[in-house]
Amino acid sequence: MRKKELIWFGLLLVLGGLYVHFFTHLFEKPQIGIIPSFRPDRRAGAENYQLFFTLNGDYKLTSIKVLPMQDDKFNPLATPVWNLVSDSNSVPMRAFRYGQGIRGMKPALKGVKPYPLMPGTVYRLIVSAGDATGSRDFKAKAVGD
Repeated sequence: MRKKELIWFGLLLVLGGLYVHFFTHLFEKPQIGIIPSFRPDRRAGAENYQLFFTLNGDYKLTSIKVLPMQDDKFNPLATPVWNLVSDSNSVPMRAFRYGQGIRGMKPALKGVKPYPLMPGTVYRLIVSAGDATGSRDFKAKAVGD
């Protein structure tokens, strides 16, 4: 009887481990969902739409990076057009605008301002908040597109 009980116990542990692995996502890194949206710029003479990013929750962001894609292929060594890093404790955010100053974050390189987005160019936004990360590709639009 003892051997049969150990076999059942071992089978139960294996099945429990399989359940945790496939159905709970317990050991996966959390993903940040990002939705880009373009809105008209009300300033006179604006050539591009304003670009807003909405996240799937409130996050204390530790880094924001926008990289241009080269021929629609991602190059992680490309020079970012906008790059912020957390210098202390950033405020929880659910949405932000491209180029916006965010309390608790500063440019990765001192004094560097965000570059204007080129219409028709594909970019990749990469955000991180502790262990959670997320990325999203988007294409900049000009007014009238």
